[in-house]
Amino acid sequence: MTHQTMDQHLARTAQTAQTAQTAQTVPANSINSTNRPGARTSAPPALRVPPVPRAVRVARAERRRWVARMRRRAARYRVLSRTAAEAGMSTAEYAVGTIAACGFAAVLYKIVTSGPVRSALTGVIVKALHVPF
Repeated sequence: MTHQTMDQHLARTAQTAQTAQTAQTVPANSINSTNRPGARTSAPPALRVPPVPRAVRVARAERRRWVARMRRRAARYRVLSRTAAEAGMSTAEYAVGTIAACGFAAVLYKIVTSGPVRSALTGVIVKALHVPF
């Protein structure tokens, strides 16, 4: 039970006990006398709930602080796990990325080793090596 539910339970128990005690102390003929015109009616007695001991109040306060701390911690972990999950790739994404990288490397290799690109690259390197300083 939460502390609110326990408080409500204690209040209901005290109210039931108060009602039972009042029903036992009221004489049977006085019940009919209140139905007369001009009869004086008194307010029902106030419900007295015994004060909660200090140790219980302290324990409830500690429990509320602990619950609040756990909720903050859980929220922080949810945020961290969400950002960590979205930061990297999953195994399937790694497989697709690796295949794409291999295909791109094969296309680049074919382009670089083709005749016109090879002669152009060789010309650039030779020209760079024969530059007078």
